Amino acid sequence: MKQIVVYVHGKGGSAEEAEHYSALFPDSEVLGFDYRAQTPWEAREEFPRFFAAQRARCGRLTLIANSIGAFFRCCRWMRRWSTRRI
Repeated sequence: MKQIVVYVHGKGGSAEEAEHYSALFPDSEVLGFDYRAQTPWEAREEFPRFFAAQRARCGRLTLIANSIGAFFRCCRWMRRWSTRRI
């Protein structure tokens, strides 16, 4: 089963920060999500597409999010996945 770890950076951060987590997840593909959204409304459009594509490629997805990236993702994640196993 393929495992993917996605890092969602905070405002002013970058997807390259995901490299710091590679050592913590040596058996997983670690990706940084370089989103463009500046508001929750924009994130609502952008984030589901990205995460659906990643989820289709793996058996398990782990999310690491920082600051506003965490806020954007959790707003959507909680509503959509609260009753489904990820």
